[in-house]
Amino acid sequence: MLCGLLLAAAVSGVTAADYPDKPIRIVTPFPAGVSTDIVARTLADALTVRLGQSVIVDNKAGADGVIGLMDVVRAKPDGYTLLVATNGPLSAGQHLKKNPPYDVLRDLTPISDIGRATFAVYVSSRTPAKSLREFIAYAKANPGKLNYASGNLTGQLSFAHITKAAGIDMTHVPYKGETSAMNDIVGGHADAIIATLGTGLPMVKAGKLRILALLAKERNSEVPNVQTMTEAGFPEIPIQSWFGIMGPARMPTSVVQKINLAVTEALKDPLVIKRMRMINVEPRPSTPEAAAHVLRTQLEAHGKVIRDMNLPID
Repeated sequence: MLCGLLLAAAVSGVTAADYPDKPIRIVTPFPAGVSTDIVARTLADALTVRLGQSVIVDNKAGADGVIGLMDVVRAKPDGYTLLVATNGPLSAGQHLKKNPPYDVLRDLTPISDIGRATFAVYVSSRTPAKSLREFIAYAKANPGKLNYASGNLTGQLSFAHITKAAGIDMTHVPYKGETSAMNDIVGGHADAIIATLGTGLPMVKAGKLRILALLAKERNSEVPNVQTMTEAGFPEIPIQSWFGIMGPARMPTSVVQKINLAVTEALKDPLVIKRMRMINVEPRPSTPEAAAHVLRTQLEAHGKVIRDMNLPID
């Protein structure tokens, strides 16, 4: 066992005693401005203070998060390249590929859970539908004429679930991020999207978008009059939106524990909690073991949804 620990330290070239002694890079696999990016930057600022080194956010968007994910998978497992993980590329991504270039259970080291986000069904404020039931009726009256955008795999899977369960014919249009997709809905180039509440709420308050339902167990105080999916008469979608922080496989346990402690302290900071809740993310630090459990269980849950819906595999 001692030899194994020494070998791991030698491979990584770092131990907790001297970590960190240079800037740390946190990769976010989505564009600037979306919830994942804001979570990453909030956490980076807090970790900079707690770890005594600059923590820099590096946006690596594209391919439904795979570009950023692979950047971390290929990095040295020394704690200087980390990933703000989300359920899209990590829970669903590899199920949607015949030959995925990664295995999340093999290629990543879970460090901590970060929190949970609320997703919502959005349409343009110009759309005649004022509720989810009305939108489904509107789509049925216009088969094949409407489309739904997606800025991540959670939105794509959730909307595909709705179209199948409701028996409506809509075309899927993928985007690199939620913001660009929502801008196209406002501009009349797309009809609907399921996206994070934090990203879309400013457009809702500006009167550009309308929320039809929340993918949550309870209503949200920011939009108290908006129904949950179950209140709208639609079955709860069986996948979660989650954020976590991870690194490459084979990170030294001592470094993982040091980062975990810093993340846990950061997510209990009142300022961090406030910033997270401003984008409707509820902080939820955890042990590395609990983070690994979330990764495993959500990988299974997303896989079941994808198989049940017979979604195309690339």
